[in-house]
Amino acid sequence: MPLHPYKVIPKDWDQFYSSQVQNELPDYLDSFYHQPLLDAQQSMDATDFVSLDIETTGMNAQKDDIVSIGLVPFDHQRIYLAKAKHWVVSSRRLTSESVVVHRITHTEVAEAPSLDSVLPELIASLQGKQIVVHYRYMEREFLRTAIIEMLQKDFLFPVIDTLELEVQYLRRNRSFMARLLNKQLPSLRLLYARERYHLPSYENHNALVDALATAELLQAQIAKHKLAQTSVRKLWC
Repeated sequence: MPLHPYKVIPKDWDQFYSSQVQNELPDYLDSFYHQPLLDAQQSMDATDFVSLDIETTGMNAQKDDIVSIGLVPFDHQRIYLAKAKHWVVSSRRLTSESVVVHRITHTEVAEAPSLDSVLPELIASLQGKQIVVHYRYMEREFLRTAIIEMLQKDFLFPVIDTLELEVQYLRRNRSFMARLLNKQLPSLRLLYARERYHLPSYENHNALVDALATAELLQAQIAKHKLAQTSVRKLWC
């Protein structure tokens, strides 16, 4: 029976990781799943994070392609830009319009490696760190779907989703009348979420820039909502 990339996300991540190491996996995936998950008591201020952003040709992980990937390592106070990584990958569905939207040069497109050739370095860069995204149904699902298609192996991991955190805070702080009238929440897009924390505006649709923007947003959320001592696992999605 083929793997389905939209099956239910595991409720028990420890059990999922344990089951994965029983499977025959490529070395880089096997190494990823042999890395122990964060301890239940580990707090946000004692954690190494990596922000992941993936730019694509569309919103459907089943039909669209990954065109670029950005990673930015950080902790609750510092961002390590010198260790940031950015890949442009080849895509059958990359149009000239997509090249403009994602600010990818024609040279980058011409020289772009295949996704499967960058996977070992990408997965190694994620290993052992708490992965952070803004909207997990893009980053995690696109990466998962791509690996299922290429390897017929499942690939899942717990994330902290800055969009999900923002939803929780906005709902919690809505006025009585807003709740009574069921008013729509403000925009949850990365740009507008950052504005609520007085963070600078960056050009979007660049994987590296958006990974940086997501890292800064989580740092601001940690500071404003006093999450430094919160258990990382409490925020997993």
